[in-house]
Amino acid sequence: MGLPALTLLNPRRLYHRATLEGECCLPTSGGVLLVSNHGRLDFDSFLLMRLILRSRGRRVRLLADHLWFKLPGIRRLWAAAGAVDGTRRNALELLARGHVVLTYPGGVREIMGSRFRREHVDWRGRTGFAAVALAAGVSVIPVAGLGVNSGHIFLTSGRRLGRLLLGRILRRLLDLDPSHMDYRDPLTIGLLPVPLPFGVAIHLPLPCRVRYVMGEPLRPVKDETEGEFANRVAEALRRLLFGQGITWIDQG
Repeated sequence: MGLPALTLLNPRRLYHRATLEGECCLPTSGGVLLVSNHGRLDFDSFLLMRLILRSRGRRVRLLADHLWFKLPGIRRLWAAAGAVDGTRRNALELLARGHVVLTYPGGVREIMGSRFRREHVDWRGRTGFAAVALAAGVSVIPVAGLGVNSGHIFLTSGRRLGRLLLGRILRRLLDLDPSHMDYRDPLTIGLLPVPLPFGVAIHLPLPCRVRYVMGEPLRPVKDETEGEFANRVAEALRRLLFGQGITWIDQG
């Protein structure tokens, strides 16, 4: 069910004229961890997964936010597309079984801290992916997402609505942990020229072009800490973005 579920979740490959470059950097077998910059298109992760499946024949397993696995219907659909609850245990088990695993270290903070048409890398304090790679003994491949912040224009910060929805209502109903306080719901303009909450407008983005570029696999060196390795991967991603003609990147 992998490809049908991916198509249902994100049928916008032609709409965004999405392409994948450097896919030869992905091994044909064995566990590997992909890391990428998160953007305002948000669900573009399924677009990337679909491109990899089509070009390399490898199913990607996405480490998704715990929130989505609190919702039964969404949980089943996302699982069919290859997503799993983004725990360290799940990541290690999948890598041990030789899967390709995709994660976004910046998470929702990277999305909400972004600027329109500016690629954003904010991995401050996010070293969990490096710890997983060290424990699993696998390579990490940075994947530059270009155009992922060009689908929506944020008009407000969304802090108030985010606190209401996630801090008071959904947090109690779904038993969410405090990390979900990063969520916001700004008023947004996408394809429709009217302000809508991001939670609605996310499905109606502007027809921006999206490109993904894979970098060379990186492995930790002897005596390198998880923090040092995480910083080296983040820097490699920034260099990859600069190499694609991006001249301004939020450093985070």
